[in-house]
Amino acid sequence: MAPRVIKGLIMIPFLVLLSVSFCSCTRLKGINSVEDLEIDRQLKVLNKPYTKSIQTEEGDVFDCIDIHKQPAFDHPLLKNHSIQMKPSGFPKELVVKATSPAGRLFAQGLSKGCPFGTVPIKRVRKEDLLIFSKENSHPTAAGSSEFHYATRILPSSDRNYFGASAVLDIQNPQVLNNQFSQAFVQIRSGPGAPLNTIRFGWMVNPKLFGDSLTRTFATLNTGENGCFNNLCTGFVQVSTTFPLGYVLKNISIYGGEQFVVRHIIFKDPKSGNWWLAHDDEKQTVGYWPNSLFTSLSRSASEITWGGGVYSADSNEAKPPMGNGHFADEDFKKAAYFRFLRTIDESNNLVLTDDSLLQYFTDSPKCYTIGALEQEEHAFQYGGPGGKCGV
Repeated sequence: MAPRVIKGLIMIPFLVLLSVSFCSCTRLKGINSVEDLEIDRQLKVLNKPYTKSIQTEEGDVFDCIDIHKQPAFDHPLLKNHSIQMKPSGFPKELVVKATSPAGRLFAQGLSKGCPFGTVPIKRVRKEDLLIFSKENSHPTAAGSSEFHYATRILPSSDRNYFGASAVLDIQNPQVLNNQFSQAFVQIRSGPGAPLNTIRFGWMVNPKLFGDSLTRTFATLNTGENGCFNNLCTGFVQVSTTFPLGYVLKNISIYGGEQFVVRHIIFKDPKSGNWWLAHDDEKQTVGYWPNSLFTSLSRSASEITWGGGVYSADSNEAKPPMGNGHFADEDFKKAAYFRFLRTIDESNNLVLTDDSLLQYFTDSPKCYTIGALEQEEHAFQYGGPGGKCGV
């Protein structure tokens, strides 16, 4: 039976790029000397002193910054924050064998990590600040002509969730400079509460990253401001080898070998901090302190897994999602999510109840979503894009 598709469902506002309230310029050319000086001042604030820098073969520079002096602690709510170096407890039963047909688990991180007591933070360039205009600092809801989604949703109910996870295959959709395409796990609060959202996944975003590679990303929205990776204050990096924004080099091959990454968002059972982690090796990246949240300070009420795309020009062809193929082929020929899990109050990973999950797509001409070979807790998604309509 074909999956039931809910059209017109209001999705969480999508963080376009990041909330760069500190940048009022739109491009490198055409700024005056006063603006240029202000941007230089902002760079000095954002780029902390470092003990070592790591340049990747892709050209990224990650600075090894004193863990106690990282950008997170510029946030006014974190001035007296005590760093939690590891979770008090990792979600139980988190095991996915590498031989699973889901594909080969592959989250590389930096080949050489930062020294003890420091953490890798991607260096911010002047171009990074100049790229973003004020209008790109604010999210836009799904259903607009700029955004499109194909997702499975565990909708708001009287249930409380303390995290979510999934295995995502790694793809590299080709997009234009003013577009992006992503796959993500998302938790949110609501309805009727101040909107709090965390999203964790991979993204291809030439305008943000300066290339067309697939990278990890995380976004935070606490109702008033959005935050992307380490470019806004608040996210506490603890891993010395897995920074946000690093390149996922192994891309799944159409009809061939599949490479996957497991993304996990979970709430620490003691501190209440919201952690991000990779794969089945309990590799934590870092966390957002619980003090930053209002409605997510206790639990989440809605979970979303799937893909999303954005195009700045509503009149141009929309970008591909997933691997650019519709969700009507076997798992080696279309992008997929498997092993959908939520985390309960006892910090256990539990199977999602498929009867509660809803399919959502706002543009079935360009993107589809459907069951994966009759397998529960899994789905395919994606499409070539093009002229979609809404």
